[in-house]
Order: sequence, then structure tokens, then C-alpha cells
Amino acid sequence: MVLDSYRKKADRFLDPITKKFSGINPNTISILSLVFAALAGIFYYLSHYFLLLAFIFIIFSALFDALDGKIARLKNISSKKGDMLDHVFDRYSDMFIILGMTFSIYGNVYFGLFAILGILLTSYMGTQSQALGLKRNYSGIAGRADRLILIIIFSLIQFFVSSHFSIYSIDIYATGILLIWFGLAGNITAITRFFDMYKNL
Repeated sequence: MVLDSYRKKADRFLDPITKKFSGINPNTISILSLVFAALAGIFYYLSHYFLLLAFIFIIFSALFDALDGKIARLKNISSKKGDMLDHVFDRYSDMFIILGMTFSIYGNVYFGLFAILGILLTSYMGTQSQALGLKRNYSGIAGRADRLILIIIFSLIQFFVSSHFSIYSIDIYATGILLIWFGLAGNITAITRFFDMYKNL
């Protein structure tokens, strides 16, 4: 993913926070991340001034999602069960937020379905690589960290910029543009990961 190159810089910010939350079970952190994502999706759907609440809860969801694995490693309690829980919750979190965007007044059902297809296929190709005995594949332009950062940015843009344009009577807001990008980037990433996987088998 694009943000992998900034991981070390992010760790300098996250390490002190990880230590402060180290007394909490990593699975509890994963659950809280999921709850925050669900609330973000609900508030995005409600639109208007609720977008600010969606913006805040997306940040909290992203932060807690970054912390659960770091806390597990810090406490030396990483496990396959925890990893599975984290990835399942990540997919539900993705869907909660994307569905909130899709069915908001700023979204579009077709754009949303396209985005969901791209996101799920990206995730599937990454974990399928590991299931076949290869390394988990995080390559491409549509990793989860990239998506969360874009959602945070665009939720703020959508709050301040309510204008839109129309193509064939379809109103397209900033949110719709982001959903289209998730669909395009997600499917390109999925195809790239597929060929990487096929080449290495």
C-alpha cells in the first residue's frame, strides 16, 4: 500500500499511545474499532452536520485499528485467532462506513456497489495469497490504511463543499468521486495482486 513508506513515521506517533492503552485486551480494541466504524457509517448516512461526527468516529476507528496489533505484539500475545478477528472486523468496518457513504444524500448505489466490489476483492486477493502458502500481499494502490486516510479527508471535504455536478442526471458529490476511486483502485489492486500471486505459485 502507498502508506507503507510512512509506517516508521506513524510508529513514532503510535508507540506512546500504544503504551497508554497496553492495559486493554487487543481484542477489546478491535471491537471498539468496529463500533466506531459502525457509528461513523450511521452518521455519514445522516449527512449534513452529522458528517463532523462521522469524521471523528472514522479517526477513532482507524486509530484503534492501528493499535490492536501493536498492543498484542507489545504484550507478546499475538495469535492467529486475534489476527482472524482483526481481519473479519476490518471487513465489517469497511462495509459499515462504505454503506453509510453509499446511502447518504451524497452517495450513489451503483458507485457504492462498485466500491464494495473493489474493496472486498482487494482484501480477498491479499489473504488468498497467504492461504496458498505465499506471503500476505499488501501491494497496490488501495490498501486499507490508504482508504481510511482518504475517507477521513473526503468526509471533511464533503462537510465544507456541498456543491456537486451532474452527468446524465446523476448527481456526483465528493463522496461519489471517492466511491468511484475505491472501485477503480480496488479492482486494479486486486488484478495486480492476482497476477503477483499467479506468478509466484
